[in-house]
Amino acid sequence: MAIALKLVNAIEWQNMATAELPKLLVLVSYLPGSRHGGGVVLDEILQRYPKDGYVCFSINPSDQRERPAELPESLRGIPCVTGALVPPLQWRGYRFYLPLLRALAFHALAPFRIRQAIAFGRKHRVEMVWAELQGDAVVIAQKVADGLGVPLVGTIWDDPEGWLADGGYDRLSRQLIWKRFQEALRRARHLSTAGEAMQQAYEELYGVKSVILRHGFEGSLLPLAPTKSQKDILIGFVGNVYGHEAFLAFFSALARLNSEGQVPPIKLLAFGGGRLLQVPGVEIETMGWQPAEVMLRQLAQTDFCYLPYWFDPSKRRHAELSFPNKFETYLAAGRPVLFHGPEYSGIAASIKQYRVGLCVHSLKLEEITSTVERLILDQPLRESLSQAAVAAFQAEFNAGVMMKNFLSLIQDRPNEDR
Repeated sequence: MAIALKLVNAIEWQNMATAELPKLLVLVSYLPGSRHGGGVVLDEILQRYPKDGYVCFSINPSDQRERPAELPESLRGIPCVTGALVPPLQWRGYRFYLPLLRALAFHALAPFRIRQAIAFGRKHRVEMVWAELQGDAVVIAQKVADGLGVPLVGTIWDDPEGWLADGGYDRLSRQLIWKRFQEALRRARHLSTAGEAMQQAYEELYGVKSVILRHGFEGSLLPLAPTKSQKDILIGFVGNVYGHEAFLAFFSALARLNSEGQVPPIKLLAFGGGRLLQVPGVEIETMGWQPAEVMLRQLAQTDFCYLPYWFDPSKRRHAELSFPNKFETYLAAGRPVLFHGPEYSGIAASIKQYRVGLCVHSLKLEEITSTVERLILDQPLRESLSQAAVAAFQAEFNAGVMMKNFLSLIQDRPNEDR
């Protein structure tokens, strides 16, 4: 099926005005457009895909409980079905019974959902299943593609070891999901991973090659060079809150610097829906979720941006392999990045590779304080890191690269350069 790809101004799209694109059944755990990182990427990509080129099947209701009028742009006017594997019940003690409900659902309800998704895909004559290999969608992804007789391409946002631990899955459910996940890895036509660390690890562990698919902003949204008017030091933060032990140690360091008065007063400018820790001595201005152009313009006025990660050993694999959307956002705003997390984190390697920030691999107050002081006092360093952030955005972390890699995922020939 030949579909013309609708293009917008973005780097490296010049030679992609038309392409042979399949009609997709987008199979997800949650609807695109929700606040989790993968949902944002899905929404951005589908907004650029032809409207008659995809339909959507979601295993769970949206985590935002969206009404039709509030659906993201990518789903407006698009055939979409939600068929939960585990009913979203709210009774008291529900989580106590969740393992039993999951076991029943995965073995009794999953075959029905598979037939439902197959019928939906046949009705709309889909030619490929693009599936999130995350959450409950993993249980049915390969089965749906097999039933439709079409190729499966899979997208991995996070390694299952991380989200299985957080999702309350019982032992039998985890075993089933790992089995289906590995089956999808073996049989998928193409795969995408979230970053270089996961890409390398999956080739070593499973022998599979993948393209890197992660978020990228339009170049037209890139803010102009800011003229900073305030004398205070403003630190930017975007997204959901994780790495609470890092946050607590970081805020304690900021409070100490504010109390000593050796540097200008430090404030935090936060965008997102999560509740930040409140530490006396640190002023936090909470902006909530803002349109991309507004958020980037305001982030561009900050001195640098903060990216915390987990130090908890139980989160090690997630820290090693995941790739946070925060990072691309900070680069799009042209800001230096202060990474606060363990040295083995995959994102730490990227920050060092592109020379866009400094890293603190400790929870010790002295080490955090000295690194923050260095960023505050060394203006030439901040300017150099800022220039490197803009260069990295233009080279690798923009919407053009995102769509180029997505085309590699769904077309017959994967991008062999990645």
